[in-house]
Amino acid sequence: MRSAEKVDIKKLVCERLEMQRIKSMDARRTAANRRVSSRERKLALLQDVDRLKKKLRHEENVHRALERAFTRPLGTLPRLPPYLPPYTLELLAEVAVLEEEVVRLEEQVVQFRKGLYKEAVNISSSKQTSDLNDPSSMKVTSHDEDNNSVAHLSNPQLENKDDEKGKENQSCTTSVRNKLPSPSQKPQIVRTPVKRPPVEKKISEMRSDTQTLQLDSRMNGQENAEARLPVLQEERKCGNEGPNELSENILKCLLSIFTRMTTSRKTLSMESLPSQSAGEPELIDPYNIGLGFGDKDVGPYKKLCSIDTHSINPKRTANCLFLIRRLKILITKLASLKLQRLTHQGKLAFWINIYNSCMMNAFLEHGIPETPDTVVTLMQKATINVGGQLLSALTIEHFVLRLPYHSKYTFSKGVKNDEMIARSTFGLELSEPLVTFALSCGSWSSPAVRIYTAKNVENELEIAKREYLQAAVSISENNKLIIPKLLDWYQLDFAKDMESLLDWICLQLPNEHRKQALKCVERSKDDPISQTVQIMPYEFSFRYLLRR
Repeated sequence: MRSAEKVDIKKLVCERLEMQRIKSMDARRTAANRRVSSRERKLALLQDVDRLKKKLRHEENVHRALERAFTRPLGTLPRLPPYLPPYTLELLAEVAVLEEEVVRLEEQVVQFRKGLYKEAVNISSSKQTSDLNDPSSMKVTSHDEDNNSVAHLSNPQLENKDDEKGKENQSCTTSVRNKLPSPSQKPQIVRTPVKRPPVEKKISEMRSDTQTLQLDSRMNGQENAEARLPVLQEERKCGNEGPNELSENILKCLLSIFTRMTTSRKTLSMESLPSQSAGEPELIDPYNIGLGFGDKDVGPYKKLCSIDTHSINPKRTANCLFLIRRLKILITKLASLKLQRLTHQGKLAFWINIYNSCMMNAFLEHGIPETPDTVVTLMQKATINVGGQLLSALTIEHFVLRLPYHSKYTFSKGVKNDEMIARSTFGLELSEPLVTFALSCGSWSSPAVRIYTAKNVENELEIAKREYLQAAVSISENNKLIIPKLLDWYQLDFAKDMESLLDWICLQLPNEHRKQALKCVERSKDDPISQTVQIMPYEFSFRYLLRR
């Protein structure tokens, strides 16, 4: 019994030892497995980190490649790395092609705009030539000139009015002449001065000439005295003008010179078209579009001073000596000016003033043009030195003011060097379509000239737009909406098509005019667009509309 018990005890001890050994082995195995699993997890995490780092580097490389592709100068081929995804390479290739196409189209737009100027001049010149070759018109013209020369003996003011009407287009001139007394009645009006004895007539003419010269000399002395004080005060300044202030002073000086060179300072509001009732003169029509709105009020344009070929007297430059001296000083400052840190509004106001100053200064240097062809020729000759860079008026208009920031790098083969420099150095950040209503090339159809300030240029452009449209838009006798050629040229700056442009124009007019214009457009809504709108031809004859 005891031996059996001893055997059982040994078995139990062995079993316990075996169980303990197995447990210890399991514990060691579990610990080892834990160490292995933690190591594996750590390795897996490290692999994930490496993979994410590689992906991040790839994304950064793609980002840099895309940034280089989109900021590259236009006209150069993009250098694309091979690791970019295929669809990205395709998109970048398409973008490059589209950018080049945009460049080409922008260049075509600029060339077309220049061509439109020349085409309009050719049409205007051919029309004038045909009118001169027409025997009937020549007879009427010669007859009117004879009557005007005789009538001048009794009423000198009549000659001034006839000269102003001679600048208008043929349709308006004909309608005005039809309202004048018949040729048979005119000699009766002027017989009294003609019957004067020759000696008495010469004496009276000499007296009148002497009085006129004395009056002119007194006026010249008074005007020079008035002009001398403010000019001397400005010359004492040390030249601390900023770019915007300098551009404003240049344009102010030119406006004063042109105003003093006029023989008559009548405003447009003092002029009136002849009417059947002498007691009720009709309102003026600065753009010869007719009074389709009834008692049409052309707005602030009726208070402007009209300066044309007939109203400027080159001999009156003696009144402007101090102003001309001041102008030379300002233009010299402009040549050494540094255009830095100008805001978009500051650049916009500066370049509008400089463009208008460039054109006006060209007329002073080359003389007042007598034909439309001469005006266009001067547009190409007009230049001004800005910061050491000689720029033409056409370059300022088409490559500085009318092209947005993204076109700074648009260098096609047809672009000249000065245009490239102007675009890359002076180009605006944003395109501003309203410059159409601020730029005046000195032609009959141009908007009025005003001084623009950096602080209020946006409001001033809005006012210029509304004032111009109020004076240049009307309704014809056959119920067509009359719009200026200027809006037809730059239609896409304001609307996608002609119908949208007409709606936009109507919304810019004053309340009463807007209602009539909208009725006119809606009434012809089902008709072709040619039956709804009448585009007034662009007239290149010299004229400036200035604020007093």
